[in-house]
Order: sequence, then C-alpha cells, then structure tokens
Amino acid sequence: MKPIKISVIIPTYNEEEDISNAIKSLLIQSEKNIEIIIVDDGSTDKTREIVKKFKKVRLILGKHRGPGISRNLGAKKAYGKILVFVDADMTFEKNYLKNLIKPIESSKEIIGTTHNYEVIDNTNNIWSRCWGKVRVNEKEGYGNSVIFRAILKKKFLEMGGFNPKYGYADDQTFFIERKIKPYVARDTTCYHKNPETLKAVYKQSRWIGASLNNKFLNMPLIKKIIPFLMILVSPISIILLSIKKASNLNEWKIFFPYMLLFITARYFGTLEGITRKVYFGKNFK
Repeated sequence: MKPIKISVIIPTYNEEEDISNAIKSLLIQSEKNIEIIIVDDGSTDKTREIVKKFKKVRLILGKHRGPGISRNLGAKKAYGKILVFVDADMTFEKNYLKNLIKPIESSKEIIGTTHNYEVIDNTNNIWSRCWGKVRVNEKEGYGNSVIFRAILKKKFLEMGGFNPKYGYADDQTFFIERKIKPYVARDTTCYHKNPETLKAVYKQSRWIGASLNNKFLNMPLIKKIIPFLMILVSPISIILLSIKKASNLNEWKIFFPYMLLFITARYFGTLEGITRKVYFGKNFK
C-alpha cells in the first residue's frame, strides 16, 4: 500500500453548518494521496453525525478542551508525512494541497508553509462585511504570515506541537515561542467564512479576547483591573474603533448603525473573553 503523503487535520466544535462543505472541498483536491482527520472537540450539535456520513474521513472523538489539543491529537494519530491544519469553515481551490506542500517537497530547508491568499466568501452578509473581505492578502501576506498550514510531521512532533495555552492563536505557537515563520506557498487560495450574526461576532470576539497574550495581561496586578478600565472607556473606544474600521475597509455607507453595532459586539465580546482569562483561566470556546 502506498504511504500516505498528507494528513489534513480539522478540529471541530459545533460546526454542523460548515463541516460538510469543507470535507467535500478536500475530497476533490488534485492531490489524491491524502487522509482527512476530523478531531471533534466535544460538539453538542450534529457535527459528528454529519462527519460519519463520509466514508473516507477518520473521526476522532475528544472532550471540549480547545482546538490546540484537538490538532495535537490528530497529529499524533496521523499517518501522513506532512500535516495540514485547516478550519471547519474553510473551502479550497482544487490545487490548494498540491501547491501548499510543493515548497516542502522541493527544499530540505523548508519545514512548513502557509497559504498566500485567504478571502472571505460570505460578504453578502452585513456582519461578515463589517469584519472584512480578506484575511490574507496576496501581496501583504509574504513575510507577515505566522500560521503554519502545512508542516512536516516529524518536525511538528519534535517541537512539541501547538501550545493550547494560546487559545485562538495556538496555531501561531512556533512563531510565538521560537520566532519561526512558515514559507508562503504560491497559488494557494482558500475561502473562509466570517461570523454572520451579532451573537456569532460576540462569541468569536470572546474567544479572541480570552486568547490575547500581551504584556499587560501577564502582569499580575494590572491584568485584574483591565476589564474595569475597558468598561469605563467603552463609549469613546467603540466610536473611535468604529471610525477606524470603517476607514480601513472604506465602508462608510454601513457605518451607522451596522459598524457601530458590530464594534459594540466585538468590544464587549473581547471584554468578556479577557475577563474569562484573567479571573477563570479559560481560553477556548
């Protein structure tokens, strides 16, 4: 039997709306020597039932402890020489995997890569539009990307995998701890979804807030008062952040009321996330 070249690992937590499209997008890749591993992080919806319908997909069941732990679990059980980490709300162009691993196969000095273009495919939704149309720009992505999408399994395990303490940013572990950046692979376009409701915007922001890792949040005395300071300055902060976001996106037409509502949800979601981290030590969804 031919050895498996690529193991695609997807952590899931209540992804019943998106996981099917992600899997279908991977099953039609031009690179066929792959395995797809779904590591479910304790979903309470129909995610597991949907995944089980795909005969060519491996499902690993886990407890709700965050995507970092799920990614590491998938890596340990993977058969592929190269690991690929993607999200459940992503879809991919046909040659995505083929082009993503090409630099790794071509050079012994490259241990991992990331994609060069990540575009949002649900900008018809007003809240997604407020978030932005592009996450990774083809021109700006080079040199700035710190998320490993593909990496040699041997190197991944040698470096200890992703550190779950970084929460939302666990896939940036190797840059945070070792200052290692992935090589940006050419012609690797993927499509991502932004949150489509204010509730979803709030929850995503809460997760991001709980995963922030700046110097102030690591100072024992100061970090305890940050949530209270954020509440005090919230009125002016929300207005200023809304103006900045509208300006950056050139979306003045939706400034009132949509951008203001969007930033309000993001602000207080982030505030709750920081509070969770500071007082309860929780940094996952």
